[in-house]
Amino acid sequence: MQVTNAWVPFPSHRFAMFSRGTTAFAPTLDKLWPPRKAPSMSDAAVPEGIARALGASDRHAYLEQRIFVYSPFGILPTAIVLFAVFAGSFAIAWVASGRPFLTVTGGHVHAGLLVWLASWFSLMLTTVLAMQRYSRAKDREDIARYAAVLRGRWQSAAAMTELTPSRARLGLANFIGLAVGLGVSFLLYVASGAQNLLAYPTLLVWFVLMTTSLIASFMRGVALTRSGAADMRRTIDDELIIDLLRIDRLTVIGRSAARSSLVWFTVCAVIFLLFIGGGLTLFTAVLLIACAAMGLWVFVATMEQVHRKILRAKALELERLRGEIEAVQARIAADADCAVKLQGLLAYEKRIAEAPEWPFDQTTAVRVGASVLILTVPWFGQAIAAYVVEHAGRFAG
Repeated sequence: MQVTNAWVPFPSHRFAMFSRGTTAFAPTLDKLWPPRKAPSMSDAAVPEGIARALGASDRHAYLEQRIFVYSPFGILPTAIVLFAVFAGSFAIAWVASGRPFLTVTGGHVHAGLLVWLASWFSLMLTTVLAMQRYSRAKDREDIARYAAVLRGRWQSAAAMTELTPSRARLGLANFIGLAVGLGVSFLLYVASGAQNLLAYPTLLVWFVLMTTSLIASFMRGVALTRSGAADMRRTIDDELIIDLLRIDRLTVIGRSAARSSLVWFTVCAVIFLLFIGGGLTLFTAVLLIACAAMGLWVFVATMEQVHRKILRAKALELERLRGEIEAVQARIAADADCAVKLQGLLAYEKRIAEAPEWPFDQTTAVRVGASVLILTVPWFGQAIAAYVVEHAGRFAG
């Protein structure tokens, strides 16, 4: 039993022209500065033209993805390099300002507020970049599984796993991010009496750039997420194949939604680093619960849409089967062969009625549940960091 529609939601014309031949995924980018091999596909061979088209689209992906596309390293090494660049540039700016990194008060060593804030900015921006890349890379690896459950097959799967969602509009997001970033920077680093940085131009430039970049990245992330979610909804409604005897194939949708939740939990965990200095308070507890609920909703919202489509398909198929069963039962007295047919129909009805109604397996559910624990990591990390800083003087001595 399959439920399909004819409308193709993605602009797959870039991929439709390539329909012959298969090869392992090996994107062709410019020869002057060839990027690192793009995210690997699954084990199934990908049509050669699809691979070439995806490689070309990777070269024109949005900036956050191109950093990793052209990096000669993997996601984690590239993220470490990015963090080192951000933190290292701050260290240079700080040394140029002449301010001390650490202060000693009452025999205890303390890092200044700006040092902690700069470390947080470096970690946050690195996390945002790396998690975006991780999510899209994993989607790319599942391209063959998407092709198995989408009506447009490889063309639809390729459009769905492009690094940049088809309807993403980043111009407005860039403008809003720049305006808000500059405004926040003015309030925090110029107008603020406590942390006025006008006397330290190098630090002022660094914090303005990082603050504006982070806010712009957030606004771009919102635009990309909305566009990607809209594409996903259209794909589920118009292209997703519901085969009631092979619901397990739809777990690729569940894994994608689980990754979206993981991205949310990870970014929230880094945000929590700003609030845990005073321990677990009522405010941080409420914030923790709210973030956990939001991350779970990100997963459930996508699953609910597929769940409803599965239910509709089951209802239609069961109604058709039961009508056929009634017709066979009416002829069973006159036709002995109807008894055999009836047994087959009843067995098929039982299989359809017992078909799973949610597009994820136990492994995906466990991963989503375990991802919630990421929100507790900042408390452990902060405790360890505080201990190390507090005893830095003793270790040095």
